[in-house]
Amino acid sequence: MSPAARSSTFLANARAALPPILVFAGAVGFIGIDLWAADIPESLPGGASPLAYAGLVALQALALLLRHRMPLVAFGAVVTLDAVILATTAGELGIGSLAVVFGAYTVARHCARTAQATALSTGVVVTTLAGGAAMLVASREPWLVIVVTALARIAVLYVAPAAVAEYMRGRERLARALEDRARMLEQERIERAEREVRAERTALARELHDIAGHHLSGIIVSAQAATALTRSDPDRAREMMQSVQEDARLALADLRRTVGLLRSDDDASGDPRPVPNIARITALVNAARARGQSVSANITGTPHPLGPLAESTAYRMVQESLANAARHAPGAASTVHVDFGQDAVTLTVSNQAPAGADSARQSVHAKRAGYGLSGMAERAQLVGARLHTGPTSTGGWRNELVLPLDPREAP
Repeated sequence: MSPAARSSTFLANARAALPPILVFAGAVGFIGIDLWAADIPESLPGGASPLAYAGLVALQALALLLRHRMPLVAFGAVVTLDAVILATTAGELGIGSLAVVFGAYTVARHCARTAQATALSTGVVVTTLAGGAAMLVASREPWLVIVVTALARIAVLYVAPAAVAEYMRGRERLARALEDRARMLEQERIERAEREVRAERTALARELHDIAGHHLSGIIVSAQAATALTRSDPDRAREMMQSVQEDARLALADLRRTVGLLRSDDDASGDPRPVPNIARITALVNAARARGQSVSANITGTPHPLGPLAESTAYRMVQESLANAARHAPGAASTVHVDFGQDAVTLTVSNQAPAGADSARQSVHAKRAGYGLSGMAERAQLVGARLHTGPTSTGGWRNELVLPLDPREAP
């Protein structure tokens, strides 16, 4: 056990032992007064020995030792002993009151509402009858004094301890509520941090997939074309190999730029790539043609800029679509269409069925794209766009992205 735990246990035990010690000290003190003042026996109504009353108080102290395990039993014992003292001293000797205060506090603090109400009410009745009846029979005090004394005894022995116990209960409930709130806030903070980490990982994985998938697809297509042209057209093969080198350099630059987002100590000395946007889609198509893909592109409407996130989403959609076409439909003609409408910008990338392949095979290949299609869907959802993907009636594939110009029209 740690020193802090030992200290806490010691303090708890000391607090638990304090009430019985105080009550027992009262009994010892009463005996001491008897030894120093010889006229005590004559001053007590009934002429009982002070040792007898000190013994009753000592029994109260013993009963209080059980107050945590059996609070109702301990409370009943101390109230009964106090009633005996009051009844035999004309209601004038209150040395048993301290034990009743501790017992009432324990009942009000640890017992259920119904049990504590029943116990405290019973204690009030017993104390009032014992003290009041004894004063009425053996004392010559006026009625007003007897009533005031009974009310004061009820207030001190029962009402005050119950009020203090209720106050302590309220503090405990408040402390538990604050602890629960702090625990919930900490849990929310942890969950929010985890969500942010997952979102960052997903965004990074999507970006790496788009970059690597696009460039590597182009490198593979160009390398295959260069291999086929090595003997028949060496000059063209060398051009294709240069295209492979250029794609590799672009891929490396984009990967460095993306990984640089994770580096807090990265400087700006590198050569950053331009931010992807719709205007660069033409260059994207030209690069695909240089790799040997059959791609046609057309733009209708009056071009106008969108937000940077929407522009990047449009560019990545076209990039991923062309990479999928090169991977899953090699040799098939593709079409890129950008339409700047009054309410939305629509980008459509479609490809014909590859030679010797049916629509079912094309659909299977598209489903295996996995991260590409899910990445497109995530980007579209992020900017409030609509994405439609699926096979065409001729066995090809079609991806359509609709970017609303009015954010209120976003789904």
